[in-house]
Amino acid sequence: MDAITIESEALKLPETQRAILVDHLQESLSTSRVTHLAEHLEESKSRFESYKQGETQSIDGEEFIADLRSKIS
Repeated sequence: MDAITIESEALKLPETQRAILVDHLQESLSTSRVTHLAEHLEESKSRFESYKQGETQSIDGEEFIADLRSKIS
């Protein structure tokens, strides 16, 4: 069975069973990859808290990309 078929079937599962499946799949990943995912999650949480407290501002994604493209062109 290929990954696309498995994903299609998994999406038909009830939410709780999908969550269990996600946990099992994450546990099957290498420890270093899970560590990086955990670090990324912590960084994301930290940045979001900073945003909510008004310490940082958000930037419109489309405007950011347009600005970046104009700088490298």
